[in-house]
Amino acid sequence: MTGLAGYEKLFYGGIALMAAAAAFLAIFLIIYLYRGAKLRKMLDEEYGDPVRYNRGRERKR
Repeated sequence: MTGLAGYEKLFYGGIALMAAAAAFLAIFLIIYLYRGAKLRKMLDEEYGDPVRYNRGRERKR
């Protein structure tokens, strides 16, 4: 046995699970930001500046 009570195992297991979730969040955030910048650059090269296409389409109130 580990010498830990049942509630201690749950407590430390929850801490470990939250740490793993934070690590996965950091990894996926880095990947998301990298791929988003790459996609934004590619779309800007293919289609140009998107603001140019939205000038005449303002909402009428």
